[in-house]
Order: sequence, then structure tokens, then C-alpha cells
Amino acid sequence: MPRLVDHEERRIAIIHTTWNIIATRGIENATMRDIASECGYSTPGIISHYFANKNELLLAAYELICQRTDQRIAKVLDSRRGLDALLALCFEIIPADETTLAEARVAIAFWQRAQTDDSLRKIGASALNAWMVQISQCLGEAKDLGEVPRKLNVNHARSELINTMMGLHITSMLEPAEVTSSHQRHLIKTMINRYRSEA
Repeated sequence: MPRLVDHEERRIAIIHTTWNIIATRGIENATMRDIASECGYSTPGIISHYFANKNELLLAAYELICQRTDQRIAKVLDSRRGLDALLALCFEIIPADETTLAEARVAIAFWQRAQTDDSLRKIGASALNAWMVQISQCLGEAKDLGEVPRKLNVNHARSELINTMMGLHITSMLEPAEVTSSHQRHLIKTMINRYRSEA
């Protein structure tokens, strides 16, 4: 018997192919024809059964990256609190392993396009806002646990962490030999440890 088509599986496979093309050729060169070809389809028509056009596919691709990050964050936060949770959260955002590095390459391409695409910008802003809320919660827990001073400025610390992590996405692409995984983790650990004694 022929295997039944799993439409969600095929949809995700198309998105993964789109990620690979964006990472290697750039977002503007990710044509529907090339994506179809990489998926093994003779024409782009099959993709249109899942995504009406390229913009819809790009939105879904960016949204899935954010969802995957959020899923990983939820998993690591499930059994952690305070600064331990904060460190684990940050390690899921920075491009410090094979998965997050690949996602960062694609995310950067989306950031560029988001300058002129409100839909992409909203997806990115939503993910960023969720991470900021989670960072604030972790720091609030750290205060309750006595890990950081009560007077720690949570808004300042949150902004510092978010902007550092977003910056690491860029610098790890430009200077991969210098901005290594271990360097990124050390930087984040140093920042978080500083909060323990910050007045």
C-alpha cells in the first residue's frame, strides 16, 4: 500500500528546506522554484498546497524558529528557578550550539527583511517580548531566593541581557573564530554572576 501523505510532516519539511536555502544563499535567493527543487518536487505547484506564496512561507518559517526556541526554553525552565533558570534560558537563545547557530543564520536574514515587513516584525517582537517577560520572572525569583540583591534593577538587567544576546547573533556570524560557543557562554555567565553582587 502506498504511504499516506502526512501533510504536517511535509509542511515542516518544506520549512526546513527553506531554512537551509536561506542560510546558504540568502533570503532573497530563496525562490519557490528552488525550494520546490530542493524538496524533490518538479514544480512549485505542490508547495502552493501548503503556502499560498513566498511571503506566507517565510512567515511560517520565521514563526517556527521562534516556536522551537520557546519550546526549548519551556523545557529547561520546567525544573529550574532563579539564576539557574535564567542561565538555561539564555543558553537556548544565544547561537552557541549546532541547532541555535543554524537558527541564528536564518533569523538574521529575517531581521533584515522585517525592516520593511510588518508581519515578520510582529513575529520577532512577540518572541522578544516573551523572552523579556521570562527574564524578568527569573530575576524576580532570584530576588525571592536571595540570589541577587532586592535593589537589583530588573529592567536594566533584562535589557542588558537581551541586547547582548541579540548582538551575539550578529558577531558570531561575523567573527566565528573569536565569538565561539564557549566565549558566548562565558560572557553570559559572567553577566549573570555580576547580578549576584550588583548594588
